[in-house]
Amino acid sequence: MKETDAIDEYILRHIDEESDYLKALYRDTHVKLLRPRMASGHLQGRMLKMFVRMIRPRQVLEIGTYSGYSALCLAEGWKREPCCTHSR
Repeated sequence: MKETDAIDEYILRHIDEESDYLKALYRDTHVKLLRPRMASGHLQGRMLKMFVRMIRPRQVLEIGTYSGYSALCLAEGWKREPCCTHSR
């Protein structure tokens, strides 16, 4: 076991659970999309949510999205009035 694996396990034991919607999105990403490993997972998503909550930015910009998992996690951490712009 690498040191980073131990850190990942520690974080996963102490963060909130993945919502049913995010679980379904992650699963669908792996079943239906060509390169599913590009999608953020539970650990990365919870970290993004935590960063947004801690920093409380006025705006959040995500450049490029795959299945939207990380964008949803960023939105979960957002405490301001909802505002979302999407561009392909």
